[in-house]
Amino acid sequence: MGEPVRNYAPALLAWGMLLWLRPGPAPGRRLVRMCVLGLAVSQTALTPAAITFTPAVGLPGIERLVGHVAMLAAVWAGAQILLRLHGYDARARVHTTWAVFAGAAMCLLFALTPNLYPQSPWVMEYCIAYAVALLPEFTVIARLCLRDALKAPDLALRLGLGLVVAGIGTAACYMTSKTVVAISARAPIDFSLGRGYMMSKALPTTAHLFVLAGVAVPAIAQWMRRYRLYRRLGPLWSALYQAERAIALEPPGLLHGNTLFPTRLHLYRRVIEIRDGLLAIRPYLPVDESTSTGIEDDQREAAKIAAALHAREKDMPPLSSKTTTSGGHDLGSDTEYLCRLADAYHNITKTDRRRTKP
Repeated sequence: MGEPVRNYAPALLAWGMLLWLRPGPAPGRRLVRMCVLGLAVSQTALTPAAITFTPAVGLPGIERLVGHVAMLAAVWAGAQILLRLHGYDARARVHTTWAVFAGAAMCLLFALTPNLYPQSPWVMEYCIAYAVALLPEFTVIARLCLRDALKAPDLALRLGLGLVVAGIGTAACYMTSKTVVAISARAPIDFSLGRGYMMSKALPTTAHLFVLAGVAVPAIAQWMRRYRLYRRLGPLWSALYQAERAIALEPPGLLHGNTLFPTRLHLYRRVIEIRDGLLAIRPYLPVDESTSTGIEDDQREAAKIAAALHAREKDMPPLSSKTTTSGGHDLGSDTEYLCRLADAYHNITKTDRRRTKP
């Protein structure tokens, strides 16, 4: 059981992560997806099933080249993300050139190898070329991730960057070990440790899992925060939708307007639709001259909304007041404000339901 899990779980996790990361027009998002895609293809190509399949179609060993080139593409994409984020555009172009020439050298050396036995011609040179291709990208990723991890204010981001650094360090150790093993096959060097299970099997799997976890932790933390905000807005959105169904871009489905995986667009639409609903009930909002702030202000605003919804439901005549609810100065602060308002509204309606129970 343990060996199949080690062989196939990293690939499955990588493909799952790729499905989790939705495509988008931003170059950074495309590079993140390319990084995860490279990891997924690399791990898939090196599974026992792929290694068995390629000889059957007359391409023995090609899975090694595919896996290695895919890994080079993954680390190139990771390095590009960080270099561009830090404004090192010139260095990013240099690393792109390096990756292209290194990949071409790997393909040429692989074509020259008669077989994949360590003592065969060009195998050692291929392994050295692979290490030389990856190590500069590893250095960039580890250095910039470590720098950002030390400055990041968010715990999830610090943890994610730390895991990426740990994964890159583990991968660098594996690449160094693999290169020394290749050299020892044709030089008087004894490096039996590199042929053991820990260095040759467990180390690359651990590196892969560390990097995937590093990418996943901030994404999952961001999704959890977005999901909590989205759910907190739910009671107020539902009440306003019942009063004015035109606010919803799409009618609620089986989940009553909720989704298990809200995107930024889902959250943005929910905020806008709540604002549209508040605008629709504005003529029914009672006048309140109170000057209280903070929690009392949220409760007072929620009580006004509940009263306006009740008046509209009972077909009462609109009031002459043009009073409006407060809000934030940008999308983030307005979302937080509406969440507090939704919490207060939910508490008010819950209390009213308790009072009306026989």
